[in-house]
Amino acid sequence: MTQLLPGIHSPADLRALPESELPRLCEELREEIVSICGRVGGHLGASLGAVELVVALHRVFHSPQDSILFDVGHQAYAHKLLTGRRERMGTLRQAEGISPFLDPQESPHDALLAGHACTAVSAALGMLEGRRVLGRKGHVVAVVGDGALTGGLTFEGLNNAGGPRLPLVVVLNDNQMSISANVGAIPALLRTREARAFFEGLGFTYLGPVDGHELGPLMAALREARASSRPVVVHALTQKGRGFPPAEEDTQTRGHAMGPYEWRDGKLVRSRKGQRTFSEAFSAALEEAMVRDPRVVAVTPAMLEGSAMVELKARFPERVYDVGIAEQHAVTFCAGLAAAGARPVCAIYSTFLQRAYDQVIHDVCLPGLPVVFAVDRSGLVGADGATHQGTYDVSSLRAVPGLGLMAPVVGEDIPAMLATALEASGPTVIRFPRGTLPSVPPELQPQVGSVQGARWLWRAEAPHLTLVTLGPLGLSALAAAKTETGWSVLDARCVSPLDESALLKAADSGHVVVVEEGTTRGGLGSAVLELYAAHGRSPRVKLMGMPDTFVPHGDARVQRSQLGLDAEGLRRAGHELLGAKR
Repeated sequence: MTQLLPGIHSPADLRALPESELPRLCEELREEIVSICGRVGGHLGASLGAVELVVALHRVFHSPQDSILFDVGHQAYAHKLLTGRRERMGTLRQAEGISPFLDPQESPHDALLAGHACTAVSAALGMLEGRRVLGRKGHVVAVVGDGALTGGLTFEGLNNAGGPRLPLVVVLNDNQMSISANVGAIPALLRTREARAFFEGLGFTYLGPVDGHELGPLMAALREARASSRPVVVHALTQKGRGFPPAEEDTQTRGHAMGPYEWRDGKLVRSRKGQRTFSEAFSAALEEAMVRDPRVVAVTPAMLEGSAMVELKARFPERVYDVGIAEQHAVTFCAGLAAAGARPVCAIYSTFLQRAYDQVIHDVCLPGLPVVFAVDRSGLVGADGATHQGTYDVSSLRAVPGLGLMAPVVGEDIPAMLATALEASGPTVIRFPRGTLPSVPPELQPQVGSVQGARWLWRAEAPHLTLVTLGPLGLSALAAAKTETGWSVLDARCVSPLDESALLKAADSGHVVVVEEGTTRGGLGSAVLELYAAHGRSPRVKLMGMPDTFVPHGDARVQRSQLGLDAEGLRRAGHELLGAKR
């Protein structure tokens, strides 16, 4: 039997199919998603669960004339396959390949760039209102997961949308999961009769619940929503990971981000687990701290798995809080915990901490509360790309009064940093990257006791150049300096407060290269230049870090090399600063 999917190059081709062929198309889409994620990895579970939903949407609505906005985009692989990207899907999440999320520059069928949750309703309402103002026709659909109903931005959008009574269509993809099982009252309410009253109370017509895997009822509900002149919620019940037994049996995440793997003879053959990660090292140190001190608690906004806190939650179920996709709430919740005398540790990705910047300043730092922020995924994140790069935490946080900011070079640095942060009277950030732990070179002595100031990783007898580093890039600098004469390496460790004495000593070499995995605009390099200007020092300085652009998805190791942040790149930078040629 001839496959249908190779003949689908646009939603128009989908709409041209006989309706009786749609279930077979859904089967082919699932097979293709499983195959792609097996080769390159990706957000498997949510996309498998939304196959019929996507097919029904493109059958009823006419993208791109009608705008379909997917919250986050985890569930949108079928959408990508049906909108002209099937032949390139093997490049998913790879450099210059298909985006891990949705991107209007990649396809006109991607209505809005999105990599963070809870944005779809607000953006869709804005698009609909914009069309009204400009006299443009077309429908606007926001596809949100029930996980988005743990975040406040979604409620702000729903509240606003229910007022003007514009014909916004909200499709609720209810699978009882975000990355892992949802938390809180609203996701539980959705599976009761109160769901209708909830949405009708907000001013929406409520259609459902409908089986999100039965195309007939699903398309009927969407057609009714399309014909409405009022805001409508279509409540579709789906199963995350549907059609792929290993995902269905994964009780923690339903195959949220499985792969690479091989599906062989009906069995899943996974690639072997890698080395221990920075996230796991931090979680282990946090567990030891929680054993020692009953005041220590942990908070995460829906990132138990990503922040390696599942086992911690199992051991301390009453002291580890998953608050859902609610970063602002997570930070202010920590403020309340600290005000009550607890010692909260907020485990949060760098890209998600951006969403709670006001809460960090106003609710934690202004009153000087002792909250510890474990800022995961700082620096380059690889396949998740521009929406998730941990590029801005240093530049945005170092200006906040009273907020300490540290970064480990190796995993063995973490326990002392966490102990120091938990003993502090005010707030502290510990930032660390996504990735496996590096080996500890013999020249590096992990910190014992409290962390105070910078440390020299390599010190020349008569230095004429100093590499000032932050985080694991200190290892690249160390490798570079060991092959050169007169080069020293200073691990800054703390961006705030700066170790002024050590940094002024670095200036004595006459040439300073500042190396960080973050934006150079306002980062450690800027802090060093400000220090030198304040003290009237004028060494030649070169700043190395992220470029003044949004860094796309790709292999983080390759990107570091391209940006000159590996040992060879730092050698080149040092020689350029010294005026030598290689």
